[in-house]
Amino acid sequence: MKKFFLLAVFAMMSMAAFAQSTKNYQKKTSENSKERTLLLDLLRAHLYKDHKQEFVFVVNHFKVSGNYAWFMGDAQQKDGSKPELSDDLDCCHVEALFVKKQGKWYIEEAVGFSTDLWWADLQDRYPKVPTSILPSQD
Repeated sequence: MKKFFLLAVFAMMSMAAFAQSTKNYQKKTSENSKERTLLLDLLRAHLYKDHKQEFVFVVNHFKVSGNYAWFMGDAQQKDGSKPELSDDLDCCHVEALFVKKQGKWYIEEAVGFSTDLWWADLQDRYPKVPTSILPSQD
């Protein structure tokens, strides 16, 4: 009986630790400010290469767990206006998968203004991505 009790307590502690490992970066806080800003700056630089515009983001979903982060949001210009995009792009959504390698964050995949759900099979392509950071878990 004592073994069962200890095993049950250990299982609950493990589940609690796992549940706590997912951080929500949707809102900027003093705890996430530095890392959140770094990740969004990486995304800004990534988008600048293709669009030659500086963006700010309305963050709709941004979760981090372990070595992965998933972002979904809307890009806008610094004055709050819509980006200037070609007609074949769908304003204003942006999605990005970040991965941390050797202590440094990188963009694994990011697409701005797509007309399809390019990320729908993300879990198939990256099986190590925690489901807790993906939008279906909201």
